[in-house]
Amino acid sequence: MKAIVYQGHKNLSYTDVPDPTIQSPSDAVVKIEKTAICGSDLHLYHGPSRNEEFTLGHEFLGTIEDVGNDVKRFKKGERVLVSCTIGCGSCVLCDNHLYTGCEINTATGPVTNVFGSKLNPGGQAEAVRVPFADTNIFKIPENVTDEQALFLTDILPTGYMGADMAEVSPGDTVVVIGCGPVGVFAQLSALMRGAATVIAVDLDDGRLEKARLRGCRPLNPSKEDLQTVARELTGGRGADCSIEAVGNPATVQQAIDVVRHGGRVAVIGVLMGKEVPIDFMATLTGKNITLRSGIVNPQYYIPKLLPMIEQGRIDPTEIITHRMSLSEGVRGYEIFDNHEQDVLKVVMTP
Repeated sequence: MKAIVYQGHKNLSYTDVPDPTIQSPSDAVVKIEKTAICGSDLHLYHGPSRNEEFTLGHEFLGTIEDVGNDVKRFKKGERVLVSCTIGCGSCVLCDNHLYTGCEINTATGPVTNVFGSKLNPGGQAEAVRVPFADTNIFKIPENVTDEQALFLTDILPTGYMGADMAEVSPGDTVVVIGCGPVGVFAQLSALMRGAATVIAVDLDDGRLEKARLRGCRPLNPSKEDLQTVARELTGGRGADCSIEAVGNPATVQQAIDVVRHGGRVAVIGVLMGKEVPIDFMATLTGKNITLRSGIVNPQYYIPKLLPMIEQGRIDPTEIITHRMSLSEGVRGYEIFDNHEQDVLKVVMTP
């Protein structure tokens, strides 16, 4: 079959790879119908070359082609989406909805249970093997399209997790730093949870205009001071909570600085190999700040968010700017990486 394969620093190819097969009785093989390029894929794309090749992609859905003998919840021909992380469904951490820390699937190290690696070949391909299918696969209702369901695999749950960790409540003033795909879903999630004001922060005026249209207060930090605006909107106190969706030490510090005494901060941007210097007493302890971060557990959030899509409470397709065939995927990475053509999200069809 064909797949987008990592071959080194900014070196990808659309090439032949072995067809996936059932390797364990709990496996399923899914024929891919839709897949997408995620911002976190770019960390691999930009990273140093490694002496291995693997199929990329952790956002994908499709139709079940085969299941192992132990799979009980699914059968061949069903239309499904797949969690970006792999949980066994039976260890202590999975029992506590912390599938990203699954004791079985992270035995070789943290965050090794995400699709799109040598250990777990990804879904930017014509098909994929899904371990522990009963835990990591979810049926797509007939009234939900593939494009509506696709982002439940990762970035929609990630954005909602940011609002969840920040404990966004009715009447809150919320700052979301970053208007990329995850930031968009964090904005929408904050609004769904009853935020009175969502300040959307980005340097891209085009993205800020879209944030304004979805009900946010746009702010370009090169033109306005974030802390000043947040205080003006809150009687001088500062924002109730903030969500960092960029993955940069400077914006993490901004997210901490902008909240009031007793505020809540969620960091859902991915910081790869970056240290965040924090004056702990002055910025956290002294202000009674709650700071939380983590990798998303889609298995926990999918059942909560799928009904929101069915009811029309949220339309995930608004972030799609580019649609192309999987064979054009290498070019898709270039467009996404270089911010060409006002790109926000690239969706591919094998």
